[in-house]
Amino acid sequence: MLKFIVLPLISALIGYITNVVAIKMLFWPRRPVNLLLFKLHGLLPKRRAELANSLGKLVEEQLLSLDDLFEKINTPEVREIISRQIITAVKDRLGEIIPRIVPAKITQVIVDSLEKLIRQEAEHMIRQIIDSGHEYLTKEIQVSRIVEDKVNAFDLDQLEEMIREVSSPELRAIEILGGVLGFIIGIIQDGILLLL
Repeated sequence: MLKFIVLPLISALIGYITNVVAIKMLFWPRRPVNLLLFKLHGLLPKRRAELANSLGKLVEEQLLSLDDLFEKINTPEVREIISRQIITAVKDRLGEIIPRIVPAKITQVIVDSLEKLIRQEAEHMIRQIIDSGHEYLTKEIQVSRIVEDKVNAFDLDQLEEMIREVSSPELRAIEILGGVLGFIIGIIQDGILLLL
């Protein structure tokens, strides 16, 4: 009777340990280890460059493209905020450069005229600036490349820690599931032994 209890327990232990080792092998060994017929190398250290490249493409194509950013920036509200900032800056600068000998009424006419001109033209000018900036930055900046470089620059320990922080409950569940499946397989083996 004891052997019918021991077999599922041993199978559960084997299943649990196998999954713990498999999860460890996502990150370890950091450098390839020759084991006669094959090399043992952790998934993350071995495929880091490919993972970084895929992550970069995913971020740029699915999560955060420059088009998305410019869509959020190029809105009437943002253009209005920029217009107000320009008007404030121009008024402050005019106050500094117009000589004090110019009468206040003339200064006010100049300031009002410039403000009116800026209000009329700012929307169009800001839109042109944003569009040309968008065109230039789309050619010059690749979000995927930035993400890829950042991921490749991470220390492997940092990367492992980040992944474990995000997926710790799931990794733990995988380890436990290995034990549960091993236990079930042990019970099935007991059933087969009883039949034979």
